[in-house]
Amino acid sequence: MVYTQSFAQPSLFELARAGNFQAISYWINKELKPQGISASVAKEPTGRLQVLVEFQNEPPADRLIKFICHQLWQLNSPMLEGVSIIGRFSGSPKIEWKKCVKIVSPAKRNLQKQSSFSRNNESIQFQTFRSLMLIGSAVAAFILGCWVSYHQVLLRGSNSGEWVQGALEKVQVVNHRKVAYPNDPIVTLMFGGDVNLSNSVSNVIKNNYDWVFAKMEEYRKADLAMVNLENPLTRSTLNITNNQQQSINIDPRYVKVLKSGGIDLVNLANDHFMDYKQPILAETIETLDRAGIHSVGAGITDAEKEVRKPDIIEVKGQKIAYLSYYDTDLQTTDNTKEIQVINAPNNDQIAGDIQALRNQVDWIIVNYHWGVELSEYPGDWQMDVARFTIDQGADLVVGHHPKVLQGAEIYQGRPIIYSLGNFIFGDNSTNDSDYDTAVLKVSLKQGKMKIEFLPVVVKKYQPQVVEGEKGKEILKHIAQISSAFNQPMKSSVEIDVRNSSFRFLNIDSQIGKPNSTPSIPSLPDLHQKSPENDVDMPKISKNNSDSEVLPQTNSSDRRPFPPRLNPTTPYPKEAKDPFIQEPFIKEPFIELPRLPI
Repeated sequence: MVYTQSFAQPSLFELARAGNFQAISYWINKELKPQGISASVAKEPTGRLQVLVEFQNEPPADRLIKFICHQLWQLNSPMLEGVSIIGRFSGSPKIEWKKCVKIVSPAKRNLQKQSSFSRNNESIQFQTFRSLMLIGSAVAAFILGCWVSYHQVLLRGSNSGEWVQGALEKVQVVNHRKVAYPNDPIVTLMFGGDVNLSNSVSNVIKNNYDWVFAKMEEYRKADLAMVNLENPLTRSTLNITNNQQQSINIDPRYVKVLKSGGIDLVNLANDHFMDYKQPILAETIETLDRAGIHSVGAGITDAEKEVRKPDIIEVKGQKIAYLSYYDTDLQTTDNTKEIQVINAPNNDQIAGDIQALRNQVDWIIVNYHWGVELSEYPGDWQMDVARFTIDQGADLVVGHHPKVLQGAEIYQGRPIIYSLGNFIFGDNSTNDSDYDTAVLKVSLKQGKMKIEFLPVVVKKYQPQVVEGEKGKEILKHIAQISSAFNQPMKSSVEIDVRNSSFRFLNIDSQIGKPNSTPSIPSLPDLHQKSPENDVDMPKISKNNSDSEVLPQTNSSDRRPFPPRLNPTTPYPKEAKDPFIQEPFIKEPFIELPRLPI
């Protein structure tokens, strides 16, 4: 389905200039939210505009006030005369400061000029003109001060001031400085699967928001940590669009669980947010922004641009772009007929999004919410999409939705993680609070990437990384279900993206026992295919003394991968969106391998 904007629809700027409070709020917040500051706009009885500013850490009040005034002045609205700016800490009723400012925009000044010249005689006109000139000089000085302060706010805050051209628009780079080890040049990323804090989880948490991640120090110490969030954070009582599902929204205060756990970024491109109306999504994004948590894959105002907009975060000098797409076995809802709020992909879109960023950032990470629930193996179409994504220039593919761990593979020197399973997941359909899972740890340094699974045991919805025999058991399970791929990722992998080489570390090395003799295969050049069957043909280096030939895997040690349904039949050219067409698959369409007895 293609969504087009109406040419008659006013832009966000035009709505804000006309006095729309919600549009003015978005206009101000687009620069403040990346810094953990949120503004709400209303109108005072006196007619003055009121801006309530909430923050986690109090910024310099004078600079913040000047910046907001500059943003309002840019609207050039003849209806805007003055503003009351009120500052307080998020969640606190106490007002920290309040400032009233008169704003004289060029449009308002022109109206004043016309009125003055029409009412007064020549001498009065001269006096008025002189007064206006003096006021104009003051305004110019004020604007210059606001502009300088604006740049200081950006430099002191989380925005670097640098912009990257995306597929549809320019995207500002967020400078992430809140890291545990600022002097360590290695950037550490963490990825978890599905997080749903509603119902049984929230009943356990109650008001102890630190409890859930209390034993996940690995997440709090990571430079950037991400999960797939499946429950809206809203107080709204609006019904969901699909009446067959039960509401899983929770009070916005539970965002503190994510904040205390060190979560920096969440994926919203998933089936659960398709079930709710737009205001609920808007409140969720607003709540996350106030907590300083980025979101990707969903949008509410200019939806076509927002859902495809990447999050680009610079950490320790490395620019990392995050993209997210949604495509599962579930039906879409009527919500998408009103506005495209969730990023559903097609090949052209994926290619455009990635290729636009490739030469401007260091790393591109693509999230997919996809697949069949409870299946340990991805479908053929998922493999096609994942490999296509790597071919376009992505460095890492991370999947979620099936609720269980799926296998992982190395393709063209890049890792594909098909599903991280449930991370912290509570709903009304199950009382299972204890289960095994894993999170993904990624380390980045100077063109090198290390990928490793951390085995996790969840008890009463509280996850913890485990070692010993239990840790080995979880990692061996991942290795077993990964063995179906041509190049399975059975253990930790170190990848040098500069020459497409990688080396495996054995399972013991992931839990503290180093591997003295890892195998180091040499990868083929990017985009190399076999002309006979379009299967990747690895070339093993024979002359490189630093590499070893990857030993052949005994067929008895491999679990046969289910055959492709139509291995020689490509998708028809006219079907640009082959994996979101009706009907969606309700059952696993591949025969699962039988476990050895």
